[in-house]
Amino acid sequence: MQAPPPPEVALPPPPGVQYLPGEDVLLLAVTLPAMAAAQRRAAVAYAVEDRIAAALDEVHVVLGPAMGAAWLVAVVARDVLARTPPTPGARLMPDTLALPVPQAGQWSVWTDGVRALVRTADGAGFAAPAAALPVYHRAADGPQIVLYGAAPGLLDAGLGAVTAAPLPARAEAGLDRFDLNTARATGRGLNLSRNAARLAAVLAVAALGHLALLAADIWALSRISAAHQATLRAALDAIGQPAEGDLDAALARTLAQADGTGRPRLIATLGRTFAALAPQAGRVTLSDLRFGAGAGAGGLTLTLQAPDIVTLQDAEVALTQAGFRVVAGAATTVGGLAEQQLALQGGEGGA
Repeated sequence: MQAPPPPEVALPPPPGVQYLPGEDVLLLAVTLPAMAAAQRRAAVAYAVEDRIAAALDEVHVVLGPAMGAAWLVAVVARDVLARTPPTPGARLMPDTLALPVPQAGQWSVWTDGVRALVRTADGAGFAAPAAALPVYHRAADGPQIVLYGAAPGLLDAGLGAVTAAPLPARAEAGLDRFDLNTARATGRGLNLSRNAARLAAVLAVAALGHLALLAADIWALSRISAAHQATLRAALDAIGQPAEGDLDAALARTLAQADGTGRPRLIATLGRTFAALAPQAGRVTLSDLRFGAGAGAGGLTLTLQAPDIVTLQDAEVALTQAGFRVVAGAATTVGGLAEQQLALQGGEGGA
């Protein structure tokens, strides 16, 4: 059985444009996560694969401009493009895009009584036999129709009230660089085996899913990052390395204070300190810790709490036996607990 002839384009194209019948081009509105332009062009084919009735190696997928929250994507069969000779200096577009994007709840429609072109509010569109338009209209819950460049009598009476309007002289500004001819340069695409192509599709779709989640969570992640930075600044301030300015520079200064093993002196000093206090675990509580210049030669000042003064004295003895010179402040009572500040000196050496 011989295939029916392709539909004829009835709309005159504007200067610099060559029209392809809308029946030969699938127009989709596709939501894509934030990504670089090159990544978006590479991934868009896999994002629409489940919406087209052909294998990806049989079609060209052309990414168009952003239309609100979505991107316009055109899908055209490779053999259709191959049998369409390009017009020198002209962009190739489906004639569906001669219609403007309507408002929400509307369709932009053109018809000659045989064909019907429809542009939907998301920026996509389609072409169909005029006789089938009522079926599509009912399936879309009866959007209001704005009819361009034709008499309302050409439409089925069951389509409801129709507003007539003249065709715009040119397509919207976002389509100024849209051109199906760009697909010709891609040839037959990547030289992948069928299994490799399927794997690439799976990976691309998975990546799109993860990027969508990342895009949705970016605000929350930025809040978490800010909270972590605030916590880190507070910790640096507590050890005598204030970071009011550049956080990276403050961290570098702190890490530069290292012993001969390359470990920061703070880590080595804390290791010796907590090892000395291990026998007091459960009886002595560390309520404050500071490290830095002015906190003694070892740079470490502890504020300890215990049930009584005797327990604090035991902790001081343990630190002295660990090799620290301990300068003890006056013991006080806070909330029923004995509290004392101990400045440790000479704690940067040792194992």
